Amino acid sequence: MNKKLSIICALLMLSACASPTRTVQEGVKDPGPKVTARPLPAAERMTIGIARFTNESIYGSGLFTDASGDRIGKQASDLLARHLMATQRFNVVERQDIGKLAAEADLMGVSKEQFKQNLKGVDALILGSVAELGRDTTGNSWLVGKQKTQRARARVVLRLVDPKTGQLFYTQEGSGEADLSSSSTFGFGGATGFDSTLEGKAIDAAIVNMINSVAQTLDARRTTGQ
Repeated sequence: MNKKLSIICALLMLSACASPTRTVQEGVKDPGPKVTARPLPAAERMTIGIARFTNESIYGSGLFTDASGDRIGKQASDLLARHLMATQRFNVVERQDIGKLAAEADLMGVSKEQFKQNLKGVDALILGSVAELGRDTTGNSWLVGKQKTQRARARVVLRLVDPKTGQLFYTQEGSGEADLSSSSTFGFGGATGFDSTLEGKAIDAAIVNMINSVAQTLDARRTTGQ
């Protein structure tokens, strides 16, 4: 009886150790210095617009495109805007969906001329693309168990442009990956199905790896009055 209890306890301990694990890894050769400066008052911040963000990778060219456009590109644009806002050093204005704003203004009785005059100009435009995006699934098995890992990788490229001259003054790329692993022993443990969120996590990790360098470049441009 004691022997059976010992076996059951051992199996339960193995199953507990084999539960699914999630990790998000951020890796780039030069992530840039960390942003340590204090937040700026709104009146002192540069105004930034994200003009275009597209998915240029082969991955998901059809599956991740809907009637309104490039879903992966829009996701990357939203993530970049969120990180820029989180620094509390930039005013971020809408440019990609400006047509929807104009339509709403029209419903409110604002003329096209008034809408154009009310728009806030930008100090810099950001153009970007998801240059590479892919995923793979690996796994192995042994005498008493098995293990599976799903991994997504992304490479994102950004360009910063002076809207007055069209001159490109900075470019940066970042890479990131996210993975989900599960393992089981003696049939106990975690099981994971296809995780469709890993691509978004990998894109977010790639943007995180660039945001510090981008912020410092924009700050330097603000202080020099360019």
